[in-house]
Amino acid sequence: MTSQCLESFLWYPQADGASNQAVLNLYKNEFKGDGTYYGYTLEGTCTYGDDYPPAGKDSRISALVALNAPQFMNSLVCGICLRVVGTGEGLGSDPIKGEHIVFVKDLCPECKTGSVDFSLDGDGRWDITIQAVQCPVGSSKIQYSFQGSNEWYLKLQVRNARIPITEVQLQRNGNWVTPKHSSDGYWVVSDSNGFQTNNINVRLTAANGQQLEDTIPRLQNDVVMNGLRGVQVDLDSQLPNA
Repeated sequence: MTSQCLESFLWYPQADGASNQAVLNLYKNEFKGDGTYYGYTLEGTCTYGDDYPPAGKDSRISALVALNAPQFMNSLVCGICLRVVGTGEGLGSDPIKGEHIVFVKDLCPECKTGSVDFSLDGDGRWDITIQAVQCPVGSSKIQYSFQGSNEWYLKLQVRNARIPITEVQLQRNGNWVTPKHSSDGYWVVSDSNGFQTNNINVRLTAANGQQLEDTIPRLQNDVVMNGLRGVQVDLDSQLPNA
């Protein structure tokens, strides 16, 4: 049985944290906007580089995109998946037609609500609708990566979640510390007392309120790591799926 089939048998996840209604609204509504192109590139505001999470490499993902500024939410929705539907109506030589599942890896600062900029070579401005869908993560788990971190300063990227992680807490001396979210898709915290550098406990809250606890094996910069507990946001029967 494929992972896609297995997902269809999952139940409603238990929400035990604070949900993020602004993010959930992206799943519960369709938004009209423009579809444009800005050329193929792997770089972007979400700082994935060329090592994309499994969700962004799934065969159901047809393109990488930059999301409009109002709905990008200062990078809180980095790694979200969208269903883009184009009518083929607009101006240019490369119309956007039909349904496309895309992966958000960048910000389009000039785009208006409902609009995305495709990281593809193309021409034109086309009528589209967008709606968030749960990413096709299959059996893959949430991943972690540190950037420029040390014992006293942590900059942590949480990647490959089925739906966006909208709150992160790190455990220090038995207490939970809440980092701030940065504009490049990381969670940042500093403390003069320092953090442990091995077996770092983390608590994640997804946009729908589900909470997960995981352990990051070590503090190592610029390396993508799986958590020791291998967690993933449950498939949510109340939200659309890729």
